[in-house]
Amino acid sequence: MERKAYNRIDLLRAALILMVILVHIVHFGTLYPRVREVIFMFFMPTFLMLTGYLTNVRKPTRQFALYELRILLPYCILVTGYACLSTVMPVRDGLAELTPATLLRTLCVTSIGPYWFLHRMMVCALLYWLAFRLEERAGTLAAFFLLVSLATAVSLFTPLLPAGNAFYYILGVAIRLFHGDLLRLFRPSAWAWIPFFMLALWADHSRWGDIATLAYSACFLCGMGAVEGVLSPRLYGWAGYLGRNTFPVYLFHPIFTMAGKFLLPAFAFDPSGLLHTLFILLTGTLGSLLIAWAMDRTRLSWLFARPRILR
Repeated sequence: MERKAYNRIDLLRAALILMVILVHIVHFGTLYPRVREVIFMFFMPTFLMLTGYLTNVRKPTRQFALYELRILLPYCILVTGYACLSTVMPVRDGLAELTPATLLRTLCVTSIGPYWFLHRMMVCALLYWLAFRLEERAGTLAAFFLLVSLATAVSLFTPLLPAGNAFYYILGVAIRLFHGDLLRLFRPSAWAWIPFFMLALWADHSRWGDIATLAYSACFLCGMGAVEGVLSPRLYGWAGYLGRNTFPVYLFHPIFTMAGKFLLPAFAFDPSGLLHTLFILLTGTLGSLLIAWAMDRTRLSWLFARPRILR
């Protein structure tokens, strides 16, 4: 993939990771529930599609195992920490009590907070890798249909992978395999924002299975391509850096969204809640990058099986 294409994908990832932080700011969700619903409707399906598109499983077993390990270790560490904190702090999906059984179920099945996405990444990537062991003997199409079959079976008979999550991940895989260029498929167009906002105003935002969710994602991908053309070079560079480092921001932003609840009295003068939201967005982004930088400097990044966290 050309550098320019990577830059555009980094811009998409930067926008999506800011939305991840935004929807986990509880005060914002309380004040603007409709906006939160709209964002939830398209941003995680789009993230899953991008993840499926970017994931490469045509690699030796050792390299793939390292890929999974580099997600699994931070996942286990941070889910355990989040679960412990949720028993004493007001969290939407927190645990009522912490026992070995509930912690094991949280790690292996249900996950908690925003970390469910990492769980789905690992499950989908494993199925993808297993299916494509068949590729050399039976061809790409056969391996792809085996992936669809495995994902369907896991979705139907286990709680590990909701069908909607599997669909958008596999859609990204299909684009990679059979089209090859996601950015040519979703061409830049400012006109895409018109149906996007129409859907935001009138669509039902409760189900990922609706065609509206797919339309949302497509409109967002096309519309963001148009946004690229109006950004200054400096802002585009910053967005690219953030897009390359969505992983540490995803890992560490809950520290700041949870702590942000204690800062609400300091922003009582702003009834809109937007200043508080902007402050948490900035501190969540910069603070997460700072934690990753500190881990790199102190070599604690090896806790996540990585020589470096920042890219």
